[in-house]
Parts: sequence; C-alpha cells; structure tokens
Amino acid sequence: MSVDKRVQFDFEIEFANGGGLQGQEFRLDIAGETITDEELADAIVRDLRLLMVGTVRISNKQIITERHKRSGTSLSTESSDGTTLVELSHTIEHGMITYKGLPAPLICDFLSREDSRAIYAEDTTFQIGKIEMAANTGTYLDSPFHRYADGHDLSELRLAQFANLQGVLVRVEG
Repeated sequence: MSVDKRVQFDFEIEFANGGGLQGQEFRLDIAGETITDEELADAIVRDLRLLMVGTVRISNKQIITERHKRSGTSLSTESSDGTTLVELSHTIEHGMITYKGLPAPLICDFLSREDSRAIYAEDTTFQIGKIEMAANTGTYLDSPFHRYADGHDLSELRLAQFANLQGVLVRVEG
C-alpha cells in the first residue's frame, strides 16, 4: 500500500532565539485523510529537523491526492509474495545523537574545493567528503559477531533471515 495523500500548506515559523522561516505550498505525505494544524506543525518541525522553535502558524491547508514524485521514498512496499516490508532507515547527519556514550557522526570535507585549487590544474576544483562514525550509528542490525567473537558478521547473513519473523507485542497502559 503506498501513500498517495499529501497535505499542501503555507507556514510561518518563529524561533525562540530570534528569526523565522516561512514556506508556501509546502507538501508532506500523510497517512490518513486528515491532519490537524498541530499535527502538521509538529510534522514540519520534525521533517525539517528544526530546533528552538517558538511558534508555528499553518495556513491555506488542503489535502490533495498526489503520489510523491521521488522514487524509492515509500516507507513500505509489497514484496512478490504479498508481504508488506517497512523501510526503517533514516538519514545520518553530522552531530546527530545516536546512542548514549557513542560519538556523534562527523561529516565534513576531507578536501574542500578551495583547498583543492592549490593541488589541481587551474580552474579545476574537487570536493572530497569525509564521514567518520561508529558502526552502530543510525538504523543498523546487530549481527552475532557484535556479541560473540566467533559469531557471523553482517556479510555472512541473508536479508531473508530478518524479514517475516514472528514477534511479540506488549501493550503497556498507564
């Protein structure tokens, strides 16, 4: 099942530490047929990964039927046997909180365009990125090797071993 409902809206965001941001005809995928202004404000703040948000004003909101134009962004997909698989990955960003005690990812230039000018031919520049992070950053799978020195590492495991597994749901109320 794919999401084909989206909300189109204008917004104004005031930051608690000053400044603001606004958008016109912004679009977000939604799971149902409706979304409240409060839910929409929370979604836009989360989607844009904003901090220090003071006030969010939503206007000109309308629900539209439109599939997302980017391919491969669906949160779920149906496999050939009719089973629904859900994508859990998320974007890894510089400095994001991963797990208490683990270092945050470092995403920076290894070689900036400006620094490359001194190395390469005139009018030739390159940017070479650098990513440094703990292997447990973001969405990941623990393989037996994570706990046991003689266990299999991720390269020795088949994806099928992680799909369509039975699970236990525990509801905690109060």
